[in-house]
Amino acid sequence: MPKLLLGILITFLPALMLAQSSSSSVTYQPATIMAVNPQPSAGNSHPNDALYEVSVKVKQTLYVVVTKSPSPSGSIQYAVGREVLVQIGDDTITWNDIMGESHEVPIISRTTITDTSTAQSR
Repeated sequence: MPKLLLGILITFLPALMLAQSSSSSVTYQPATIMAVNPQPSAGNSHPNDALYEVSVKVKQTLYVVVTKSPSPSGSIQYAVGREVLVQIGDDTITWNDIMGESHEVPIISRTTITDTSTAQSR
């Protein structure tokens, strides 16, 4: 009986592990930060309250969101080109900062990017 149970575990354990890893890869997708633009402050003089318009490319879609910098130093301004994992919702994008804190930010716009590159003939 223990051998049968062990055989069943050995058979199904890899399938369970693969099912878990594939579902999480569908949830979070790689994204590239394409642009970061500071937004004019509406009377906020404190640097921690600064808002940034961030353009993020996920596959063939460019999303624009508005967020605060996750760090007081405003380091988000230097994040252009950085790759992050994001979860795309209907009206929000969720991402985790370097400390593991989750940030959900509203999507301001989304634009489909068409591939305009053509192969050059020699």
